[in-house]
Amino acid sequence: MSELDQSLTHYANVLTSTFQKDIRHIPGAGAAGGLGAGMLAFFNARLESGITLVLDATKFKSHLNHADLVITGEGRLDHQTPYGKTPIGVAKAAKELDIPVIAFAGQLGEGYEAIFNNGIDAAFSIVPGAFH
Repeated sequence: MSELDQSLTHYANVLTSTFQKDIRHIPGAGAAGGLGAGMLAFFNARLESGITLVLDATKFKSHLNHADLVITGEGRLDHQTPYGKTPIGVAKAAKELDIPVIAFAGQLGEGYEAIFNNGIDAAFSIVPGAFH
């Protein structure tokens, strides 16, 4: 286990014993080095998906009413993309209306193919040779 992992485990243990809240398995609690965990413990905050907030605030789905295609993008599409990155949130919204989705990225990283099971129909790197 790396030093960072050990430190974050210790941090979670301290928060659990101090506040009687086990935040280890709350989605988003480990993001940004445990910032979500701190917000939950110290401020009794509620964590929400960033992409869900943005899609709701912009009334994204209402802009899809007459769309034939949705194009989205990310700096890197890889095996982590299905876990809360913007292109997946955009794709899921588009798929509710059966609209095809194309994603462009600076790089198609290892395991990027997982995006195809999450609403994206095609993906392309915009940088020649930027694969894995």
